[in-house]
Amino acid sequence: METRAADGRKVIITGGGTGGHVFPGIAVAHELLKHPQVEVLFVGKKDGSEVKWVADAGLQFKGIKASGFPRSLSLRLFTFWFDLGAGLMEAGRLVKEFKPSVVFSTGGYVSVPVSLVAALRGVPVALLEPNVAPGLAAKFLALFSKKVFVGFEQTTSSFPKGRTQWTGIPVREEIKTADKSESLKHFKLEPGAATVLMLGGSQGAHVLNQYMTDAIERLGQGYHRVQILMMTGWTDYQTIVDQLEKCPLKVVLRPFFGNIHEAYAAADLIVARSGAMTCAESLSRGLPAVFIPYPHASGHQEMNARILEKAGSAVVITEKQLESEKLIETLDGLLANPETMKTMGEKAKGLARPEASAEIVKALFELADQRRTA
Repeated sequence: METRAADGRKVIITGGGTGGHVFPGIAVAHELLKHPQVEVLFVGKKDGSEVKWVADAGLQFKGIKASGFPRSLSLRLFTFWFDLGAGLMEAGRLVKEFKPSVVFSTGGYVSVPVSLVAALRGVPVALLEPNVAPGLAAKFLALFSKKVFVGFEQTTSSFPKGRTQWTGIPVREEIKTADKSESLKHFKLEPGAATVLMLGGSQGAHVLNQYMTDAIERLGQGYHRVQILMMTGWTDYQTIVDQLEKCPLKVVLRPFFGNIHEAYAAADLIVARSGAMTCAESLSRGLPAVFIPYPHASGHQEMNARILEKAGSAVVITEKQLESEKLIETLDGLLANPETMKTMGEKAKGLARPEASAEIVKALFELADQRRTA
């Protein structure tokens, strides 16, 4: 676990719930720890997915009570206020004990108590909004944030001009630097074949998994020199293994990629949902993409994907279009035209913001130093 007895800057990073709220924080934490006399504490939900992700990243972690605001009248309306009260008390203790120089919020409801308490104590708060369309928590947190970092240039207009900075989304270093040839060896894939990375196993996973599996079977009947890497999630894993048992293609199936950086490095084309983190990671690798946005969650995934489609780095397929065999038609067309995929990849690379973590760290230090000299 990486921590330092720092006489210098102390930073709390808070966020959780989804990878899109956790992995940017991990990327920034590692960038922070490149500097001397910096201590980082990651604060998330006590029983959230972030507990394991942050531990695997070797970072110091503390959990607090938290729950999302219910969108309908239910028992959760009462438990929400209880959890919020408990979370505020726990956050208050953490901020008092750790004495942060600055707080970096990556979003999600767990970040609200920590950010609110810190702001009330005079600790500067900086916020990251990775999606094109800001969520409810981000809009609230922006009210008392000294700085708002945005993942997409189009989002700058959603926040106060003087406090908003377009940095892009921080991506973990191993994703940007993983070696393609070594990654192909790891998965026992051929260097000369086109590798399609399919990331199912997420929100709305069963529907997505089924259409991806059907597309793989259809590709197996064709003429493309192609191989597949697919993340299925745990629920559908064995079903998909059985369904693809006789597929003539080389297909590597995993319930989950603990080594997602190697999966990205091995890929020539990605098929996935279009959460902000997936968009940023695919851009960082210069991967052409076929995005199938999650149709709920206020439609923010489709907004993310349409930005990249407009820039020429991605093709967007809605879930409704999956019913008309749009996925297999799109894959068939791209695999038959390597030059199109190459052009899309170049445009993806041009959209990437590899210095996002460094830009954010620089701004966090400036906020911390302004407070120190105030």
